[in-house]
Formats: sequence, structure tokens, C-alpha cells
Amino acid sequence: MYSKNPYNEKIIKNYKSYNKNKTIDLIDNAQKAFIKWKSITIKNRIKTIRKIKNNLLSKKMHCAYKITYEMGKPIKESIAEIDKCVWVCDYYIENAEQFLEPEIIKTDARKSYVSFEPMGVILGIMPWNFPFWQVFRFVIPAILSGNTTIVKHASNVSGCCLIIEDIFSDNIDYKVFSCLLLPASEVENVIKNPIVKAISLTGSEKAGSSVGSIAGSEIKKILLELGGADAFIVCKDADITKASEKAVLGRMLNAGQSCIAAKRFIVHKDIKEKFIDNVIDILDNMKLDDPSNIKTQIGPLARKDILDDIEHQIKDAINKGAKLCYQMKNIPKIGYFFPPSIVDNINSSMDIYYNETFGPLFTIFTYTNEKEAIKIANNTQYGLGGSIWSKNIENAEKIAHEIYTGAIFINEITKSDPRLPFGGVGLSGFGRELGTYGIKEFVNVKTIYIN
Repeated sequence: MYSKNPYNEKIIKNYKSYNKNKTIDLIDNAQKAFIKWKSITIKNRIKTIRKIKNNLLSKKMHCAYKITYEMGKPIKESIAEIDKCVWVCDYYIENAEQFLEPEIIKTDARKSYVSFEPMGVILGIMPWNFPFWQVFRFVIPAILSGNTTIVKHASNVSGCCLIIEDIFSDNIDYKVFSCLLLPASEVENVIKNPIVKAISLTGSEKAGSSVGSIAGSEIKKILLELGGADAFIVCKDADITKASEKAVLGRMLNAGQSCIAAKRFIVHKDIKEKFIDNVIDILDNMKLDDPSNIKTQIGPLARKDILDDIEHQIKDAINKGAKLCYQMKNIPKIGYFFPPSIVDNINSSMDIYYNETFGPLFTIFTYTNEKEAIKIANNTQYGLGGSIWSKNIENAEKIAHEIYTGAIFINEITKSDPRLPFGGVGLSGFGRELGTYGIKEFVNVKTIYIN
């Protein structure tokens, strides 16, 4: 196991995988911590979250640069990722007590209510693309509801995971978080450990299918947040300038390596050329370079295999008739850089027609009426997010209800927000993170009936 800088292609550090005994000890210790942690009041759990937040703030720039060095995210975006982790802490500090209050239900009993009680040790299997945010959005609500957590992070961001472990340990009385350094091949034994009560996985549908089948055989609760092929529908009456600007933001954040990135641009035929021209103008003025430079807007892809995958996808599309409208020039010869590109004339024979593209590739789909746009948007097995751009808000809302997905944003790009439930349908997974739904995802919803 190692982390590698995707900008200069140099190994940052090699990490030794935990052996069987160390892994079992870690799980046992998480269970011991759970026995103590579940017994303290929600007010005291909130005090612990405040300490964790302060620990994070004290290491903010150290954390941000670790993200940039390990997976290539521009440093401005890495700083914003840490700020978002602080936000999720603040949100649950303010709201967790209310969210977890027992729910009184009127029945013929003298008293009946629903109690939200912790499950135990929860395993998180986390991806590399948002190495801090993905962990914090899973862990903070899970531990506030009384659980303890173990995280098996992507091996290329092992350094990030160990820093997070320090943040959750410094001046903290309870071991609510542990970092588990393991290759993917060793995760099955962790899932099957009887102490582990549930699993949260963010990753590919392949990983979700594999982990889900193991969890199912053990009859354990699982949350899956998987891939996405989000539709970005631009209506004829849209503000094209704003839609173009947001299209670039929605596609280029993290060099397009996001499950909820705008991926399939479904644009009305009457405005398509203007939309493409606007996007090209914006891309031509963006800086692609060393991600540790504060002026850099586009960094490299995180790994060589991710670069190989998207290069294969664009070649497949062009070979089958796609039109390459644009490709950025003067790309560095070292590093895992993929030139931001726009392809038009997409047809169903191409891999990119249905499947996720994880990188700065804009795929353009043309439509003439709303029914056609909805059909294209739904013509995928994914359903994580999506956006609609129109001045007619009432009509945009009608379109939103016709699209099979976990979230639709009107005149805004899809994004995760601590206040709103986040998750998908179809191959994008099931279960919800964040908001009031997220804090109740890993609890025992217990009925109490008193006669």
C-alpha cells in the first residue's frame, strides 16, 4: 500500500497493511469504546464533536495540502473541503439533540413512542476523491447517534486517513474513530466480524455490489452511495451565460472526479452551439497546472488507471462517430492530466452514452422537446443527482418530478449539503446521508409501548 503524488508521479509514502491480529484488536477496541460512548448524554457527545472540530481547524492547512499531494486536488478546493467538514460538524452540533429526540406516537397505550438508539460499531469504506469530506459526513452523524466507527479508506489516501484518526483522538476521551489500513481483498473478514453491525460504502457500483453481497449474507444493514451520470438539462429559455458558467463548475470541480458532477449535458437544439461556445471560452481561461499552486484551477486525475479509463472512453466515442468539439492544449507531459474535452453527436453504441465518466469530459446530448430531454435523462441505470436550467420555475419543477434520481437542483449544480438528505437510486445505491435522515441511518428505531 502506498500514496503517490499524481502531479509528479512520485511515491509519497509506503504503508504497511494491518495484520489479522491488529485488525481484530482494533475492532475489539471500537466495541469497548462503544459500550462507554453510547452511555453518555447527547449533550456530552456534542461537546466531543466541538473538540474534534477545533482539532480539525488547528490542522486545516496541513490537512488541505495532504489532500492535494495524495490525490491531486487544487489546493483552493482542498481548503474548501476542510471548510465543508467544519460545516457538517457545526450543523450537527446545533441540530443533533433535536433530531434524536424520541418521537411520541398517539395510540391506545398510556404512552408510546419511538426511541432512536445506536447500533454499535459501524464500518465505513471510503473513496479517495473527497478524502476528508466523505469521512466526516459519515462519521459525525454516526457517532452523534451513539455509534463508534472504523474507516477503511482508499489506499492512495492512507495519509489522509491517519491524520483524521489523529484529529478524532487528540484530547478526546473516547475512541469513536479508528483508521483501518487494509487492502480491499481483506475487507470481507471485517464485514463478517460479528462486532461490526453495519456498513457505509461510497465508491463504484462494482465495490457496492461486492460489499453488498457480503453484508447481505451476514444480514447486516448497509448504505451504498455509488456512481452517477447526472443530467444537466439546459432548456430553451435558460439563462445561457449562467448555465454555461455553472456547467463548467459542475463538471470541473475536482477535475470532474465526483459522483455528482454534471456529466451528461442535455441541451435544447436552438441554444446548443451558443452553450458550447460559452463553455469553451471559460475553459480556455482556466489554469491547469501544479495543484499545490493557489492559482491552479484544474489538477491531474488521482491515479493512472482513472486516466486510462477516460482516455479509452473518449477514443471509443470518437471511433463510433462522436464529434470532438474541443480539447485543451499544452497539457503537462508529466502527471496524470487529462485535457478538458467536449464531445457531441453521442449515440447509444458508445460507452459514454450510459456510463459514468470520471474526469473533465463534457458529453453533449441534443433535444427538441421536453419529453425527449426527460427520456435522455432517464436513459441510464444511475440516479444520484441532476440539474435543470430554465427561467420557468414551475415547468422546471414538473420536469424534476419526471426524472428518476435522488436529487434535482433547479438553476443550481447538484451538491451535497449537510442540511439535505443525500443519496441515490438504481446503480447509484440506496440509503441517505446528511440531514435528519442521515443521523437516523444507523440507529435502531425502537418502539416503546407502555400500558
